[in-house]
Amino acid sequence: MLDPSARHLVDRLLAAGSDLGRQLYRARHQRLRDHLRSLVPAAADPNPHLLRLAVAVGRYLAARGERDTDEVCSHLLRRPVIQAADHANLLLDPETFLNNYLFHVATREAGGTVTIHSQCTTVSCLSRRTPPLGPTFLRTRGALLAVYPLSRTTLKDSSFCALPGPLEMTFGGLDGVPLDVAADPVLGPLLGQRAPDGPTGYRAANDRIWRGLDLDHGVRRVQIDESVAAECVARHLADPDGPVYRLLFDPYVRETFLRVKRRLVADQANLAVNRAAPDFLWYRKGSRLHQVVFVDGHPVLEATGAPLPVPYTPAAVARALRAGDLAADRVLAYLVRCLLPGVVAVGGTAQQDYVALYRRMVVEANAEAPFLTTGEVTRATRADLSRVGGRPLLELAGDALDLVRFLGPGSRLADLDDAYLDRPIGATVGALRSARHLEARLPVPRQHVSERLPACV
Repeated sequence: MLDPSARHLVDRLLAAGSDLGRQLYRARHQRLRDHLRSLVPAAADPNPHLLRLAVAVGRYLAARGERDTDEVCSHLLRRPVIQAADHANLLLDPETFLNNYLFHVATREAGGTVTIHSQCTTVSCLSRRTPPLGPTFLRTRGALLAVYPLSRTTLKDSSFCALPGPLEMTFGGLDGVPLDVAADPVLGPLLGQRAPDGPTGYRAANDRIWRGLDLDHGVRRVQIDESVAAECVARHLADPDGPVYRLLFDPYVRETFLRVKRRLVADQANLAVNRAAPDFLWYRKGSRLHQVVFVDGHPVLEATGAPLPVPYTPAAVARALRAGDLAADRVLAYLVRCLLPGVVAVGGTAQQDYVALYRRMVVEANAEAPFLTTGEVTRATRADLSRVGGRPLLELAGDALDLVRFLGPGSRLADLDDAYLDRPIGATVGALRSARHLEARLPVPRQHVSERLPACV
């Protein structure tokens, strides 16, 4: 069922032990509708870590004026799942829209009433210079736009969550067809929108974009960001007997985990985890996040070797996390938002393999320096806590591609449902272009792998 180029890539992923490859291969005959429905788990008994996460989500939403936060938290406790495929982007970005729309469909098909979308706001504002790529650059309507009037030098040295405010959306044209932004039914109302920071501006803009779309608004969309993970870590640090407290402040546990982490990240079998990453925390200085690493048991800034300016005590770290002076790195964020509470993270291409590696880190470190209970180990090592969703499952073409490129209130999103939901995933992934960036990490196969694969992996 797979496109030949997609099959070749999936074969190579499978041969390399990729969790992404395994999920795509197993789902290839499944209808897209059925796979999406299966992403939303059945109710489970709440555990203390899930309750802690729900409180952190509720506090985040209440602080930003969201209505009926109890409804959102209750839904998370009943259906523990969060869409986590987004970098910080506006919903007019085609990939971000597909991630959100397909999770909306998943929740609708599973009878849910709330979708929670987590944006990774600790990303760099400029990941590529030519053509520019990053959260403040938007491709839509056949044009490339600069959302904010900031220089590329400023953006290169800035993390999205740390952009200096106030920020005003101007949508300056950089490439492609000329646009009359003020006359555009979606961009026009956003023109001139001001916000104290990037995450606040994008959350408000995305709320407005989503409300204007022709879809079932009986399913409510809410957006969170990495400050929820920071709040959740801060809450964990109030429990000296808890796993996060021990991971960060028990020297033996911490050093054991970091040794395991560094070994697994350096392994050639690692397909997804960046080798240049902090140990547990980012430190904000100006508009940039700096990696914090441990040297001889002491936290220092990796770039300079200077001591971490925040006193390394549970109370001081918790205050700095809540103030935005510290942020959780990806491993710590997934630990508190996914693995410990047992929340399914619906993600994209790289997530499947880096979460699989995080599970190995937890298992191997805990075997040597126990910091988890038996129940926590069982929950944190569930293979179904990271599920592939969004863009990797659907490659659009023709009218459907134009519909997303020119997304707006008049877009007939029901046409996407009619065209794709009842087709097998093997036919909807297309050439799997969204995963092509993984090819450089894969070993060159000695023979065509599909000749060696069993009927079902």
